[in-house]
Amino acid sequence: MIRLSGLHKSFGPLQVLKGVDVTLEEGKVLVIIGPSGSGKTTLLRCFNLLEVPDKGDISLGGISLSFDGKKLPKKDVLALRQKTGMVFQSYNLFPHMTALGNVMEGQVTVQKLSKEEARKRALELLVKVGLADKADSYPHQLSGGQQQRVAIARAMATEPELLLFDEPTSALDPELVGEVLKVIRELASEGMTMVIVTHEMKFAADVADTLIMMDGGVITEQGTPDQVLNHSSNPRTLQFLNRFVDDERSTV
Repeated sequence: MIRLSGLHKSFGPLQVLKGVDVTLEEGKVLVIIGPSGSGKTTLLRCFNLLEVPDKGDISLGGISLSFDGKKLPKKDVLALRQKTGMVFQSYNLFPHMTALGNVMEGQVTVQKLSKEEARKRALELLVKVGLADKADSYPHQLSGGQQQRVAIARAMATEPELLLFDEPTSALDPELVGEVLKVIRELASEGMTMVIVTHEMKFAADVADTLIMMDGGVITEQGTPDQVLNHSSNPRTLQFLNRFVDDERSTV
């Protein structure tokens, strides 16, 4: 069970999170939606302390941390981060390493595995994301979708208890989105615990166990995808979702 309780986060005078509570069961997928500036990415980054809350509590994988504005011990931050893997919008691959090298790196430097063990695990993961034939390719030789699939394999390589995705398809050309979403769907079907920030509503409906809508630093609605996307009576949720309906109509 993963719990975030009473999280507050400000950047200077701007209060971005205003007492957010989240509970996620092992093997489930939580999807976060909301307009730009709603706090959804900041919330996601709190799960692995890329953003450290000003106030609140986090419990993940047997680790419980409380925040009161004081700096956390480095060992506590590292202990929590080692239980998570993160996939960013912009891939963040090491350009001087092959796909195989990128997936191996965390296993060797963080987990201290031998290169032989790391290579075996990395090759298995590249097969899993459909890139066995790209093991020796460098990032500049890969499409955006292929780079993002390498990034997913890299995030999985350290066997995290929680995978985090920050709008994993937002930097991709439309024709490449499907190959990345397919990999994430497969992970969900295998019981990987995940938190995903996305603007892909159809994907959110398909993959989420729980969907939360954020606006103004708070969770304005929470439920199953069907409840939130199809049966909401919340005016702010409806206004947000209508934007996607209008966008779809404009492309017809």
